[in-house]
Amino acid sequence: MSLVNPKQYIISARSNGYKDTAYALAELADNSIQAGADKVEILIFENINRSIDEIALADNGYGMSRELLASALGFGESGRQKDKEGKLLNDDTKGMGKFGMGLPNASVSQCKKVEVWSWQSKETINYSYLDVQEIIDGIYIDLPEPLIKNIPAKYLYSIFNGVLPNSGTLVVWSVLDKLKWKRAKTLFEKSEFEIGRMYRRFISQNKCSVQFKVCNTNGDIKENALEPLTTSGFIKANDPLYLTALSSLPDLPGLHCDEVQTFFQEKESYSWEVEYLGEKHSITIRSSVARNEIIQRMLMSANVNKAGDTAWGKHCAKNIGLSVLRAKREIEVITNEFFSKGDVYQVRFMGVEIEIPPSLDEVFGVTNNKQHAHNLKDISQNEFFDGERELKTKDAIVTYLKSIGEEDTAILFDVSVRLNQVISNGKKAVDKLVLRKTEKIDTEINADDKVGIVINAGFKKRDEINTGTTLSEEPNYEKFEEKLIDEFGYNKESASKTAKKMEDLKSRISIQYRKTSNQSFFEVDNLQGITVLIINPEHEVYKHFLAPMEDKDKLLFKVILGAWARLEDEATVRNKKLQLERARNDWGEIIEDMFEELDLSSKEEH
Repeated sequence: MSLVNPKQYIISARSNGYKDTAYALAELADNSIQAGADKVEILIFENINRSIDEIALADNGYGMSRELLASALGFGESGRQKDKEGKLLNDDTKGMGKFGMGLPNASVSQCKKVEVWSWQSKETINYSYLDVQEIIDGIYIDLPEPLIKNIPAKYLYSIFNGVLPNSGTLVVWSVLDKLKWKRAKTLFEKSEFEIGRMYRRFISQNKCSVQFKVCNTNGDIKENALEPLTTSGFIKANDPLYLTALSSLPDLPGLHCDEVQTFFQEKESYSWEVEYLGEKHSITIRSSVARNEIIQRMLMSANVNKAGDTAWGKHCAKNIGLSVLRAKREIEVITNEFFSKGDVYQVRFMGVEIEIPPSLDEVFGVTNNKQHAHNLKDISQNEFFDGERELKTKDAIVTYLKSIGEEDTAILFDVSVRLNQVISNGKKAVDKLVLRKTEKIDTEINADDKVGIVINAGFKKRDEINTGTTLSEEPNYEKFEEKLIDEFGYNKESASKTAKKMEDLKSRISIQYRKTSNQSFFEVDNLQGITVLIINPEHEVYKHFLAPMEDKDKLLFKVILGAWARLEDEATVRNKKLQLERARNDWGEIIEDMFEELDLSSKEEH
């Protein structure tokens, strides 16, 4: 009996944890760069309804031999050099590949059929395919042998402007039943930021370009299909450290040709070696902090009061966290370990990255799809004992862990302590930045204050039925003032006056605006006696529904959100509260998917 049931395995492989289509495409791009490609093209074929029909990725890398292609679509196969125990050899310890599951896993996570053409010379083009439905139907168990087969005209004329490179690979996805985004413009918009960040080193150093193109089902290029998002389709580098001059960040205001052309300046950068399994491995940490003179120019040129509300500040908000690089390619941004929720406003103006080698994958818990480093957590405050004696210093803890054979924990603890110190230093530097215009604070009752008055009246009625959890307590306006400073970018004066106005109004709800931590339309944060309703101004609901409303309709809609906030506060059982939070987040995600179908960004009328 076979160890693996092909039908059940292929069904299971389709749910293999790729975050979205952008990350699945990145898996193919990894293969391209590993194969020496300096050009990668992603072609999106739209049908007559402007929905995505097929996706193709082409590169000008070394191409695959017939033997290598024969195994490339097999799960667990790899063309990388290994010893008899399966360990990577030579330069393959430095490459991006992992486990030999990238091409088939990434592909079946999005589509039912993947076809591959690969050539090392134009005269001989090898072809193979993987069809999920045929495997489920039992048509074949073993992968088909590669054939010599020409590339169909629709692809041949659309890739590389119709000029086939001397060597390369073309991967085509069809029967796209698991695609997250259905339109070309949305796929580009969602992919541009992520792919630009993943491959920022390669793009900024001109080692490889990534270009999106849109075609009809015949392969004809659709000019201007991605405007106004882009005119060229090329992905720009997205550097979360903002130390790259030419990037996806909007042009900085008032830059002189003789000054540094970057938003941030480097704060710290150093490497050190760790020992694991008898060998030395290098790890690097870098950090950066925004230049105060640039922030002041931003505030002067923008019609907003806070740096975080400018186009540049909003761009930074999408890059908050610890960027983890592996073989010069980012695998994830960690936001929930080394940063607290209260950091969300100010830490956008600092960047931190750690670069680890593939040889330490087991230590850091790098997953086979290269999207997570599960073991990279903040363990700097963990307690360690040698017998009954608690170990207090980093050196003592690291030495002890090594002595008992826990080399991996020793490395992770060392990294955790170093990261915390670098992040702490960065925060101190950010605290010295002036992130808000100096202005007179408006203490008059505004539109959101009026919403609060209406919601408060509703709260009082509900108090007779259910006093809620936090709202039943006496409001803590001092704690609310601290929250405004820590999480919403208020300075001391404005936070104090805002909190005082709430206290004068005896208000128990505050409406604030910022990008939410989980991409939902709104969040609810309950303090002692006060509910903070956080609306995400970058969500599709806000941009296309709430923002264009008349003032009266805005008031009514925000009152509805206030009612939901009260519902969450009345949930006294933790599981019910979590269910409500999950429902709120899922609702926001479903709305974004449906708004995508409306294609509200299109200039065309429907």
